[in-house]
Amino acid sequence: MTQDLPLYLDYHATTPCDPAVVEAMTPYFTAQFGNPSAKSHANGRAAAETVVQAKEKIAALIGGTPESIILTGGATESNNMALLGIAASADRNGRNEILVSALEHASIRHAAAHLGKNGFIVKTIPATADGLVTPDAVAACISDKTLLVSVMTVNHEIGTIQPVEAIATITHEAGALFHSDAAQAAGKIPIHVESMGIDLLSLSGHKFYGPQGIGALYARPKPPIKRSPVLFGGEQQPGRSGTIPLALAVGLGEACRIAGNLMQGEALRQKALTEAFLKILRERQLAFTINGAMTSRLPGSLNLLFPDKSADSLLLALSGDLCLSTGSACASGSRSPSAVLKAIGLSDEQTASCIRISFGRQTSLEDVACAAEKIARAVIATSSAAAKAC
Repeated sequence: MTQDLPLYLDYHATTPCDPAVVEAMTPYFTAQFGNPSAKSHANGRAAAETVVQAKEKIAALIGGTPESIILTGGATESNNMALLGIAASADRNGRNEILVSALEHASIRHAAAHLGKNGFIVKTIPATADGLVTPDAVAACISDKTLLVSVMTVNHEIGTIQPVEAIATITHEAGALFHSDAAQAAGKIPIHVESMGIDLLSLSGHKFYGPQGIGALYARPKPPIKRSPVLFGGEQQPGRSGTIPLALAVGLGEACRIAGNLMQGEALRQKALTEAFLKILRERQLAFTINGAMTSRLPGSLNLLFPDKSADSLLLALSGDLCLSTGSACASGSRSPSAVLKAIGLSDEQTASCIRISFGRQTSLEDVACAAEKIARAVIATSSAAAKAC
């Protein structure tokens, strides 16, 4: 599919809702409405059964079970439920360490910082220059005081895939719990929480063509994880209060079903798109560096450093043609340098020269070629302008 201008290349920020997902949700906004907790009548009972079916689809995508799925407002809530909920139920005289990687999303970093102000010892696991959190780095930080380790599955800015299974093994050997933020991984790469040893996992529907406003937290059911609630109310789900949004639950389940069917083919297609895109940039003899390892990377995900170029200026020049970003959409209001790029060793000046590019299901080979040419022209034009100024 060839998109109209501007071409959308910011699929890490959000994705369009799949038409089949919209179609599946529509009846539940009107004719088939109901509160899943109102089980005294037919509408409520039907809604409750529909939620179970949605959870079955979500669980199937990640290798869990329906009873292990807690529907949330998105990955940010799921991440907070995981860290704050586990910490609130912990014996502070025993395990009082929280380990998070240097590459984590703000919802993890800020939740951990909050815990650090409330009696917990927070340790940051360093990343390599390639944007990877190694098992050795985890082993060097962990101790018999560690309560929880949180390392994301796929990084939201540079696209690197972390060795979560090996990290989970080290975590369990130390007697701690392992959580992974899989917002950028779910529906894009295979995940099996049980075989990978993941105790808690967060995901968000709008990152893989589901509706905005809904996500999920997987919590290992056996043996059950002790976790205190973060929201207080009717506790419509174990450890989570609030009415389940029926239509959005249906949409998330359908998005999971579709993603499971398309995942392998899309990964191969987006890998080819990435190679074609980089080939054109190199043919135009542009100077650039790819941030993060290429050997352990989500297909269709790139973070490029253009030396001595202003990323903001490039995005402004391209704004009529391309939808791009300099990093996480959640941090767009901040003018601070990217914490992820700083964690892999970039200077403030270098982080200001980086742009994030992410392809999606709607991205065609023609789109990639068009985008690469437009970026090349913008970079060259910036160089020419600088030369004239001198």
